[in-house]
Amino acid sequence: MARQRANIIVRLAVLCVAVFLVFSAVNMQFRLSELREDKAQLEEELAVLEDRLIYMQLRLDAPITDEYIRRIAREKLNYRDPDEILFYNDLAD
Repeated sequence: MARQRANIIVRLAVLCVAVFLVFSAVNMQFRLSELREDKAQLEEELAVLEDRLIYMQLRLDAPITDEYIRRIAREKLNYRDPDEILFYNDLAD
């Protein structure tokens, strides 16, 4: 009887370990899936930032000409030429 009871305890312990291992494996698969999604999102953000960095570097490397100064004055400071009339469209698309 004692031997049979010990056998049941061993089987129960093995079953608990097996259930724990299966649960851990499933949990790790979900976590791995989440991490892969995060990695893909971060790689996409990195690509966008690298493109922006290249664009900014090209703008920094561009020579400062009169046309460049005129373009920056128009874009950033909303300047205009003396004989130019600006029209703004405030209507929503």
